[in-house]
Amino acid sequence: MKILSIDTASNICGVSILEENQLICNLDKNTIRTHSENLMPMIEKAFIQSNLNLKNIDLLVCDKGPGSFTGIRIGIATVKAFCDSLAIPCVGVSSLEALAYSIKKEGFIASLLDCKNDNCYFALYELKNSQYVEILKPSADTIENAIKLIQKNTSSSNQMITFVGDGVVVYKEQIFDKFEKDCILAPSQNNNLNSYYLGLAGLHKWQTNQLEDILPLYLKKPQAQRQLEEKLKDIEITPMTQTDLDEISSIFTSEFDEFWSVSTLKDELNSKNSNYLVAKFNQNIVGFAGIKVMVDETDIMNIAVRKDFRNQGIGSLLLRKLIALSKEKNSTCITLEVMEENYSAIHLYKNFGFKQVGIRKNYYQDKNGLIMIKNLT
Repeated sequence: MKILSIDTASNICGVSILEENQLICNLDKNTIRTHSENLMPMIEKAFIQSNLNLKNIDLLVCDKGPGSFTGIRIGIATVKAFCDSLAIPCVGVSSLEALAYSIKKEGFIASLLDCKNDNCYFALYELKNSQYVEILKPSADTIENAIKLIQKNTSSSNQMITFVGDGVVVYKEQIFDKFEKDCILAPSQNNNLNSYYLGLAGLHKWQTNQLEDILPLYLKKPQAQRQLEEKLKDIEITPMTQTDLDEISSIFTSEFDEFWSVSTLKDELNSKNSNYLVAKFNQNIVGFAGIKVMVDETDIMNIAVRKDFRNQGIGSLLLRKLIALSKEKNSTCITLEVMEENYSAIHLYKNFGFKQVGIRKNYYQDKNGLIMIKNLT
């Protein structure tokens, strides 16, 4: 069996070709995460050096993380493209498991990858009778908590623990402080991700029938998402009141070509079938949304977000609240109309499971409206 192994989860862009567990070609290079430019030329070079091509490959292996969010996506996309074009089976392996395969000494193996600010990715394995067994699944936590978990899962055994990964260098003092003479630090050459060991781990998964769809293993959210979630903590969602109407009118009338009048909103608030919410930031209204429930169906009447607060998750926050409210009212489905050129709104609704079921011609003056629905049962 010939294996093409691709690792793009770190600064190193790695490509290896194996025949079973024997290395044919290894090209691992620190490209400082310019993987999109370097990966395909490196694959081509590996095929030239090994006198092989993609049609000779029986198994594709890629690193699914944790690691660089962008790098992981590049590797997975490449492997999936190869898989789809030639129907080659593929296997995803975690970075932490690949690191463990670089250690040949029997006993416990603790894989550590630094993710800054005293945080790390970690996992624990045991090598016994030439088999690597997962003891602690890949996780993200502080180094203090990681060490506590490793201690808890190894304390009943007298086996030595080998620590491997770039976290070994960063957290060397903490490791020695807790484990003293009961641990070994892997040699520096083992602490970088290597596509050959990734290939070995992938081969084992193939042989033990652990094939599954390759999905990125994101143990920690991207920084941009964490910042967005932190900001959303300051957004307060409350029921709309009559006193909110003047502020809504002054803000949103100028931002939408076809905005409901205050009198229409007032009528909606007085309707027993309607429910409206406002999103507030520092007591200022930055968005609102409303539904009307008729028997067992909910219709979304409006979702509006202030221009300077768009693309910050507020629309998603309001929509999530509307869906929850509809479920509380025992609705079987939610419907809505959206202008067919409002691509950002359509994308949002599709992400929440809405599907297009029809078109209303010229619903928005001279523009069509798409009818979308989400089933709740």
